[in-house]
Amino acid sequence: MPTIIADAGPLIALIDAADQHHGWAVQSVRPLPPPWITCAAVLSEDFGNDARALGALRRMVNALRIEEPSVDSVLTLMERYAPVMDYADGCAVLLAKAHKGAVVVTTDHRDFSTYRVPFISPKGEFHG
Repeated sequence: MPTIIADAGPLIALIDAADQHHGWAVQSVRPLPPPWITCAAVLSEDFGNDARALGALRRMVNALRIEEPSVDSVLTLMERYAPVMDYADGCAVLLAKAHKGAVVVTTDHRDFSTYRVPFISPKGEFHG
């Protein structure tokens, strides 16, 4: 089983039943074995100050491992993919490259199809 790098979209979809990708996340993401690796930038995109979402994050915390690529590395990568890549995407891409055989789980098919890393989205699996 590959190392899972969690982007914001699937985490939001797991928590929010109204999210358009909720069914996919429950069926395809939830069964993936923890720990899932993510970064603080992804979590900040996900949850803001919503008390329910923060409670759900608290319950998910044992399934998450937080790792932070260097800021300089993320910014360099963002410059390469400007204007498409945001900071959280840059972190996810670098984490995927740092873990042999890693796969990013994302709902952002369009952007991740340009980053050349393996990913899983609601549209299927892609091998960068």
